[in-house]
Amino acid sequence: MKKFIAILMFSSLAHGTCLGPKDFLVLGDSQTGATWAKSYFGNFLQECLRGDFIIFGKGGSNPSSWYGRGNLPNVEIIKRDSNNPHQNLGLESGLPLCQKRVNQMIDEYQPKKILFFFGDNMIASSDDDIKKEMNGLLSVIADKKIKKEDCYFLTPTYEMEVKSKRNVSRKNLANTTRISKNILQTIQEKCQHLDGLEIMKDSPFFDGKELLRRVLIQGRPGCGGAAENDNIHICGEAAKDLAEKVCQKLNS
Repeated sequence: MKKFIAILMFSSLAHGTCLGPKDFLVLGDSQTGATWAKSYFGNFLQECLRGDFIIFGKGGSNPSSWYGRGNLPNVEIIKRDSNNPHQNLGLESGLPLCQKRVNQMIDEYQPKKILFFFGDNMIASSDDDIKKEMNGLLSVIADKKIKKEDCYFLTPTYEMEVKSKRNVSRKNLANTTRISKNILQTIQEKCQHLDGLEIMKDSPFFDGKELLRRVLIQGRPGCGGAAENDNIHICGEAAKDLAEKVCQKLNS
């Protein structure tokens, strides 16, 4: 009897932790949520979304990290919601499914709109592997009967300018364009494509060629110092601009 009560209490606590529904569910990689992030896309997206939202980010992740059995067991998951601007949930081994698997997230939060932001971690992937990643995610979308008008997929944008040496050589305009093309070909009529390159081509922080200017925001660390040679993570004013442009689309 005591064992049954303990199981019931654990189940209730887990459910309470994941209690929905939400207006927005956002899922992404380190651009959306990382332990060190202070001035990234996810930091600013939470400030401009209207309504009740929940955001999950995991450094190094791809879509497959969030469905099936997942992967990256040693990377912590970051959660953001209306009450928690940056909550480190820890490793996925100790988390309920509705904080680490997209299937259960959709069931629990019953979001009106979903945003996915992946792609930069596929820079070493073949075209076939990119499509395989996406097809796994799209099968979940189809199974949950998510309508195209309620589903958004943001693809990577330009790389950040650096002080001296680019720390991720594969992150370049050609590779980013290739990834976006493969994602677009795969999602077709199942999800709306938000092209990160197209969104930022008229940004005041775009150099007009292939880089986003590194402009720090006062009081928002994480875009200078040791990060100055980080060409893959959008930060500072450029990250804020990208988030606000995406919010305009989601909030409409």
